[in-house]
Amino acid sequence: MKIKKYKKVGKNKYKVILENEEELVLYEDIILKQELLLKREIEDIKQIEKDNNQYELYDKVISLISKRIRCEKEIRNYLKKYTNDLEEIENIIKKLYEDGLLNKELFMKSYLHDKMSFTNDGPLKIKKNLIDFGFNNFEIEDLLIEFNQDLQKEKIKKYIEKNLKSNKKSLYIFKQKMLLNLINLGYEKDDIIKLLDKVNIEEENLKEKEIEKIKKKYSKKYEGIDLDRIIKQKLYEKGFRE
Repeated sequence: MKIKKYKKVGKNKYKVILENEEELVLYEDIILKQELLLKREIEDIKQIEKDNNQYELYDKVISLISKRIRCEKEIRNYLKKYTNDLEEIENIIKKLYEDGLLNKELFMKSYLHDKMSFTNDGPLKIKKNLIDFGFNNFEIEDLLIEFNQDLQKEKIKKYIEKNLKSNKKSLYIFKQKMLLNLINLGYEKDDIIKLLDKVNIEEENLKEKEIEKIKKKYSKKYEGIDLDRIIKQKLYEKGFRE
């Protein structure tokens, strides 16, 4: 089919008007790759459209990657939103690897460093997330050597110390909460308990402060035995015992 004219319609895009007035919007790179400026005709419209669609998807992936590094599984899931053509997806994945835009080792290292630097996530949680991303145990275990015991203990210790500053509950309740939180964050139970065993709280002072707060809050509504009962109940809820 002969090409009648071209009309620029956006960044790197042209509307190609054919002699039968049919219109195609093609990327500049596709026009150049297929030498359409020289030939002035399109021999296989379906193939041109397929190539153009693949280029558009590739361009979308480039925009996605520019925001942060991605793994293969993320990109595959992203592409499935736009196409069911498995061959097209495979071609894009292959090109990304060839262009150095997909790199398993780089992604894993970047992911680990981000989690170690900017989150409280422990090695077990990081491992689970990487498995969900499609990496195998061998790759992950080799990577996690960097997240050594000393670093894990330091992060557990900092987490405990930070929460201790705002703690208003008994030592028992505080330790139970920290144990649960840190296990959920991906740390080993034994490592957590060893550090929690070193934590002490001046419970009497904390208890007195809580009593004053409870009295201030409930003294207008209760008095005498009833107020004492409310105080004991609220203290019990916070883990304080007689």
